[in-house]
Amino acid sequence: MRFPFLAILAIVAAAPAHAQFVVPLATSDGRVGCIQGMTGIGRPPGWQAVRDAEAPGGWALAETTRDSTDLHFPFCISTDATARDFDATLRFKPVSGTREQAGGLMFRAWDATDYFVARASALDGTVKLYRMIGGRRAQLATKDAKVTLGQWHELRVLAADKRIEVYFDGTAMFALEDRGIIRPGAIGVWSPADSVTHFGSLLVGSPSPPAR
Repeated sequence: MRFPFLAILAIVAAAPAHAQFVVPLATSDGRVGCIQGMTGIGRPPGWQAVRDAEAPGGWALAETTRDSTDLHFPFCISTDATARDFDATLRFKPVSGTREQAGGLMFRAWDATDYFVARASALDGTVKLYRMIGGRRAQLATKDAKVTLGQWHELRVLAADKRIEVYFDGTAMFALEDRGIIRPGAIGVWSPADSVTHFGSLLVGSPSPPAR
């Protein structure tokens, strides 16, 4: 199924470099604010708003099925946040998981089988970038990082045309060029396998170089 995009692309493109827009994840009254979906196999996604005093408004978003099936990739995207070029920052906290303990920022998503995702894992201590096309996942980059279970972290992605840059907790991880998906797509969060990860906030703005 293709996502019915209601793009903020024009708003992001026209906004000043410092302007940021809040992508709805969990609402202030404890509801899921994004559209649930899944790539792969396993139980249907079970995204819920969960209480977390350190999250905005006291609510975080989490995928709660704890399905350890291999190739199980639930996501929750916002069709109000659609862009090709952007500067996005995701605040997340890995909480538990046996097969995985990771959180991801999904972008340029056209459907459940075509998108990019940058993810950070506390289980193997890495930040990775994947491209998913036709449901086939390709790893584009990886770097070791100190991702701590039970601690809030920030994952930042800057995308402009074919160039993608990924930062973790303010440190540059990698930058590369990839022509696999160069078109506007939805932005959201991604939680692999049995990860339970609290997603606190996702901010999207126009692309600009990070402060050095």
